[in-house]
Amino acid sequence: MKLYYYPGACSLIPHIALEELELTYQAIKVDFLSGEHLTPEYRAINSLSQVPVLVVDEQVITQVPAILAYLALAFPQSHLMAAGSPLAFAQMQSFQMYIATTIHVLFRQISMPYEFADGEVAHDALRAKVPIMSNRYFELIEQRLRDGKPWVHGGDYSASDIYLFVFSSYLNFGDRGDLKRFEAIAAHRQRVRARPAVQRALELETSEQIPMSLFD
Repeated sequence: MKLYYYPGACSLIPHIALEELELTYQAIKVDFLSGEHLTPEYRAINSLSQVPVLVVDEQVITQVPAILAYLALAFPQSHLMAAGSPLAFAQMQSFQMYIATTIHVLFRQISMPYEFADGEVAHDALRAKVPIMSNRYFELIEQRLRDGKPWVHGGDYSASDIYLFVFSSYLNFGDRGDLKRFEAIAAHRQRVRARPAVQRALELETSEQIPMSLFD
């Protein structure tokens, strides 16, 4: 298997998952700063010019939820997702898609406002709205975690915990929500951060562009 990633991007989620599975894989950094993601060679792999990409037996899988679902079904013994229960599997996908379709899209209005509107006035308006909506979205997760159970889906660690760890860490940027508002999420981040597989993935992705202290 090959994982195409950029340090600190959402590709960190499947990177951690691969480390949790202790699989043999090749991690290939895509240099966004030099425009490598826009080259014909990379676009032949992913026409959207995005990461992550997981290549399995020369077949390409894109999008974080799809990659996590593949890993869960291909390696059910990992218990990264409830592959043996259609209902529980769907509930895990529901949580992950909530982050993918709300929080992830929202954060792109900080990093790529030009994809949503034209002109600096519009870009500034989008950026100003992001922390307001982010706090609202994360509050729903915070309420979920206040039940005292250690992980998103209760007593068992899963891919949803990896997903939440990475995206809640982005609150440390300071422009897209306030992590101090969310005590349960902050405590959850520390539990995930302490896992050896997470530490290994972060060490592999250490970069001058994205300081790994962001995830502390």
